[in-house]
Amino acid sequence: MSGRRVNIVFAIDNNYVQHVCVAMVSLLENNRDLSFRIYVISSGLSRKSVGNIMSVSDRYDCEVKNITVSDALFVELATAHPFYPKGTYYRLLIPELIDEEKLLYLDSDIVVNGSIRELYEEELGDYYVCAIEDPGFDRHRQLKMNPQSVYFNSGMMLINLAKWKRDGIQKRVIDFIENNQDVILFPDQCGLNAVIDGHWKKVPLKWNQQSSIFSRDFDKKFDCFSPAELREARAHPVVIHYTSGSKPWHRTNTHPYKQLYWKYIRMTPYRYAIYSDLMPMFLLKSMIPADLRKKMKQMLKKTA
Repeated sequence: MSGRRVNIVFAIDNNYVQHVCVAMVSLLENNRDLSFRIYVISSGLSRKSVGNIMSVSDRYDCEVKNITVSDALFVELATAHPFYPKGTYYRLLIPELIDEEKLLYLDSDIVVNGSIRELYEEELGDYYVCAIEDPGFDRHRQLKMNPQSVYFNSGMMLINLAKWKRDGIQKRVIDFIENNQDVILFPDQCGLNAVIDGHWKKVPLKWNQQSSIFSRDFDKKFDCFSPAELREARAHPVVIHYTSGSKPWHRTNTHPYKQLYWKYIRMTPYRYAIYSDLMPMFLLKSMIPADLRKKMKQMLKKTA
């Protein structure tokens, strides 16, 4: 890849800037032999947030491009799936926002633990993405997928952007989500899988180590990964994806690689961060009963 930059994309909002800084510094620290162009898609970051991101990238061979999109684009979809912020959908805009042949999309709740050169050099051929299977999927009929198609996790995707553009993937995915809201569980991920429908290339689990592989009896419940692949992903992961609802920035999180998050955060402007569930506002919110919080939200919506 001599002379070429590696294209990376993150899609975030202001709430995830701390975590994307951790993801970035872990990526850049472990890939000093590579040059990067990092695209950060958001609905508009504060000046301080942009400054924090730039303070990370400035220490490396890395060019950052901040791309601002309108929050209004996904209001309707976000209303249908209130547990997922509008930022969840920003990656669907990649084809119209970025002019590259290929890029690596990463969720921001990740830590990179080694070189990504091998992954980035994967031949995509006629596949839409290189990705990792998401274990336990059995909703082919609801998503109108071929029963033989395998469902992938969209938190790490090496994207054949030229093919996405040629085949109009962006519009097809957004249309599917809009027209099938009652069967969507994970908005963008379900939409991408429904449209791509198995036409993707599987790469080793170490490139998107999901938290579920550490759950009890995982090996007995699922057979989508070979014993050797599981051993490698558990012992020598390259991309660690904190996929469960419990994240390493939560006090009670027990992920085996939790401390890597805290190792890299010390190398960012957020080096003095504490567990998010020990923050005063979180503690105050936790003292208010759930039903009362719900009523307050409804009242605020009516007055907005």
